[in-house]
Amino acid sequence: MSGAVIEYDVPIPMRDGVVLRADVYRPAGEGPWPVLVARTPYDKTDASELLYIDPWAAVRRGFLTVVQDVRGRYTSEGDGDWRPVETEAADGADTIAWAAQLPGSNGNVGMWGPSYLGNVQWLAAAERPPALKAIVPQFTWHRPEDGLAYRGGAKELGMVTGWGLGTGFDLVMRRHADDVEAMTKHLMGLVGDVDGLAEHAFRELPTGSDPVLERHGLASLVRPETMAAASVADRQDAVTVPSLNIGGWFDVFLQGTIDNYVTARGTTPSKLVIGPWNHVSTLAQQGEANFGFSGNGFAVDYATSISGLSFDWLQAWLTSDGTPPEDDLPVKIFVMGANEWRSEAEWPPARAVDTPWFLGPDGSLTPGGEPAAPSTMSYTYDPADPVPTLGGATLMGHKPAGVFDQRPVEERADVLVFTSEPLTEDVEVTGRVTATLTAATDGPTTDWVVRLCDVHPDGRSYNVTDGIARVQTTPDEPSDVTVDLWSTSMVFKRGHRIRVQVTSSCFPRWDRNLNTADGFESGSSRVARQTLHLGGAGASRITLPVIPPSS
Repeated sequence: MSGAVIEYDVPIPMRDGVVLRADVYRPAGEGPWPVLVARTPYDKTDASELLYIDPWAAVRRGFLTVVQDVRGRYTSEGDGDWRPVETEAADGADTIAWAAQLPGSNGNVGMWGPSYLGNVQWLAAAERPPALKAIVPQFTWHRPEDGLAYRGGAKELGMVTGWGLGTGFDLVMRRHADDVEAMTKHLMGLVGDVDGLAEHAFRELPTGSDPVLERHGLASLVRPETMAAASVADRQDAVTVPSLNIGGWFDVFLQGTIDNYVTARGTTPSKLVIGPWNHVSTLAQQGEANFGFSGNGFAVDYATSISGLSFDWLQAWLTSDGTPPEDDLPVKIFVMGANEWRSEAEWPPARAVDTPWFLGPDGSLTPGGEPAAPSTMSYTYDPADPVPTLGGATLMGHKPAGVFDQRPVEERADVLVFTSEPLTEDVEVTGRVTATLTAATDGPTTDWVVRLCDVHPDGRSYNVTDGIARVQTTPDEPSDVTVDLWSTSMVFKRGHRIRVQVTSSCFPRWDRNLNTADGFESGSSRVARQTLHLGGAGASRITLPVIPPSS
């Protein structure tokens, strides 16, 4: 490839007459070329956005490339205020039909990109535009109620509020385009709330709404119409094109990426790649942990990159000389702890053995066998003093995702800690992790948070995966609570210990349960007394999918 030509702000009419605009990156020569389409709400010219999709690399690989502002964003038209996702299915299908007819196109179109750019691929594919031949959705959700707007019944407050404010600048500028003074006033107010996220905005009540977003009239991911439109799960049966699904162990949409793959795998050629990455960084350094050179997104298994994987997949399905990839081992995962890549025949691995580890009244964590005699442990949860978020699979501007020493959290009186004996051999946990608690609270509702940690010989306690369950219950009546910690792949090394935390908050990642029946509407709160039942027939436990050493 000796060069390229870029056409800026090319108009693309939608079926209802609204004009969206795109930049078209055209390889030098006459073609014909396969076409790639990326559709973004984050500004098609933003330098950081272009780093993720790299249209210049796509051109070098021989793709005619289209990067479009979605309806109501930046250079594209839109009636009224932007409503995330709600028109993306039809707009995506119209854009694909348009792209297939571009001069120099070979008539075959693919899509790629992360997060919102991944979701719009699924929505467009469900419309079955004939020209669409393959997609590469990265770091995106499956069900909005399980990782986009909510998780385990709790609001993804850190992401929802931060994302709503961050996407609000273009909305405010469009809304006040004819009044510079009003625009400046509203932008400065927005800046103030962005700067005050940690100290003020996250703490505003009630959380049943979102006071800071409502104050500015901004888009919210918890809006019912947005959630309904954003669901991949409700549309995936209609998708017939091959998909390459890429995710990260510390991505806020990790389980969504996996669930999209598992569902697609039943009907279409699909692959899954999961690295030790978070939502905005595919570097091997994740918080305080470094997973080695091959853990970088630019050096996957020392052999390729995320872009290379993506373009190889698309080229195979969009060109006549492309060869669809061998599909005997469609899953490629990075095994943390061992810090190496491994291919698998399926997800989750069928050879994994679900092994219960029981929480003991003495703070022990014991695998299999008989649980201890019945007993209880209690703590007080105060919504005014929640356990702070420290790493994990998050998406918040001011608190980084990834791996961090959890000892500051574990020193709190409202965090119960259960730790195994030092391991006599490596223990690999690969698959979906769940916790089953027999628990009670003295109010009508509360939250239960469970976190799995890897404790090093020197005492460092590093988070691996976690989850939350919001419950409504009869005060002081024990009930079984299932906490979904999603999926992971981690080798706990010989000499290390496995640890489980049990608590009732992780703020501001998830909104605080105020422990009152009407707290989410009124903001009223109370301190709760939490009781965890251990041992006996209803022993609280975490179930780890353990890969047998012989395998």
